Amino acid sequence: MTTIHDKYLVCGNNDGTIRFYDFYFKIVAWFEECYLSTVKSISFSKTEPKPSSNEYHEGKDKDDIFMCSDFLVTDENALVCLLQSTLFEEIEPAKKKGYTIMHGIKSAISAIAVHPRNSILAIAGSEGFILLWDYIKKGDPISNYEFFRKEDANSKNSDGKVFTAVEFTPDGSEILVAQYNGEIRIMDSQTGQFKKLNTPLKTSDRKGYPIT
Repeated sequence: MTTIHDKYLVCGNNDGTIRFYDFYFKIVAWFEECYLSTVKSISFSKTEPKPSSNEYHEGKDKDDIFMCSDFLVTDENALVCLLQSTLFEEIEPAKKKGYTIMHGIKSAISAIAVHPRNSILAIAGSEGFILLWDYIKKGDPISNYEFFRKEDANSKNSDGKVFTAVEFTPDGSEILVAQYNGEIRIMDSQTGQFKKLNTPLKTSDRKGYPIT
């Protein structure tokens, strides 16, 4: 999967590695010792990018220092890992693998998003749930909102309704939820209820073009 962060093209790969390229496709930084399986989603913090080395503060040209915001990565085994720019310069392999935030969900995680104001993750599972979780307090999912299950998995065209991407609105009050069939739904982040729209939001009526 690919995404854009600041001045980089970021690629999450099938071998569990994450690589940052400039827009001339020259590799700038890489995270290759995270012990991840296939990368499914990458979500960056809204904070300012931080340098990977203290050399930046010693007068080195800013453009020569790799800088990125903290980011979360999920893989196909439902592991959520926190990575930081400083890990790129880390020498010890044990310290380069990042920090495990969550694991053990009984479904592959298909997408994650970070709340713009609070320490909350929205986690979408391939089996059709959306989980809100406080990554500072940790523990159980947020009270009164554990899972949002999609329609019966045995219903007609259920595969097309698998959640493929999630994103908070700027104020965090709503979550945009993309489905495999190209439809985008709007969910209230407080109640977990989808808003009823007069006209469905769809990117395409053609099959095989999911939003990722």
